[in-house]
Amino acid sequence: MKMTASKYAFPKICVFCQEVFVARKSTTLYCTTSCASKAYKENKRQEKVLENKEEIKSKLTAPVVQIQAREVLSVNEVSLLLGVSRWTVQRMLKSNKIQSFTIGTRRLILREELDNLFKTK
Repeated sequence: MKMTASKYAFPKICVFCQEVFVARKSTTLYCTTSCASKAYKENKRQEKVLENKEEIKSKLTAPVVQIQAREVLSVNEVSLLLGVSRWTVQRMLKSNKIQSFTIGTRRLILREELDNLFKTK
């Protein structure tokens, strides 16, 4: 269905610049082609910003999802999961709130220990 110009002019407000203008079609949104092109560019910019935000969000959450699936965790991984600093995890280990074991020089924590920590509180 093709829209043709009407006999009557419609007073409208431009979606981009908010100026009042007279439109010949009921579907017209912008007062000039420059407003239409500026609105198009702004929409494309906003789409790009949203894509970048989604990409950053997926990059940040990907390691957490991988860590959640593991049964044995390092101190750094526990701090990432709990949202606390590495030193807070070290203090929890020292006060025996979380049990750990060492292999060589690495200190590891079982996933069950974290689950037990949350079950007790």
